[in-house]
Amino acid sequence: MRNDIIFGALLPYLTFVLGQHFGLSVVHALALGSLFPIATIIVSYVVSRRIAAVSIITLAAALASLAGSLWFNSAYLALLKNSLITGLIGLVFLGSLFAPRPLIFFLAAEGNREKQEKYEGFWQTRPGFRRTMREMTGIWAAVLLGEAILRAVLIPLLPIDIFLVVSEVMWIAVFAGMMTWSIRYGKRRSKQLEDQSS
Repeated sequence: MRNDIIFGALLPYLTFVLGQHFGLSVVHALALGSLFPIATIIVSYVVSRRIAAVSIITLAAALASLAGSLWFNSAYLALLKNSLITGLIGLVFLGSLFAPRPLIFFLAAEGNREKQEKYEGFWQTRPGFRRTMREMTGIWAAVLLGEAILRAVLIPLLPIDIFLVVSEVMWIAVFAGMMTWSIRYGKRRSKQLEDQSS
């Protein structure tokens, strides 16, 4: 999260402000700032030789936004990057509802072999667990898509320097809020399911 704030928010914002100060156009100042999150993903891949699905989505959206903004000379398209990222991730959550297992099922036990086996057993034997996983995935999809739409609507309504701050605060607040909700809701539903099965 700290690297996301530094390379995804702080450095792009400072680059935009400095670019404007030294006479760059709005589009070019935004484009210059967008290179930080792109470079972070590329460097991370070169070092680790691994790339997460979220990083692929982020990179694709950032490059599409950068190319579109420069091609059409559009500040709106440059600022649309974060909405594209959040919206694409929201669509992945939504699409996973039609898969054999929804996305939350995999994220809840990521990296924990014991938990993965436990959840697989729950999936096979507990309809309430399956319903909970699908409910949580659907709520994540709705919130992420709603946030993406709201951010896209705010772009023409706010001054760019204000929007850059508001956009990042929105993302951090939504992500932190949804993580907190997911943990609490998951624990509450787990307890309810345990009580029902005992």
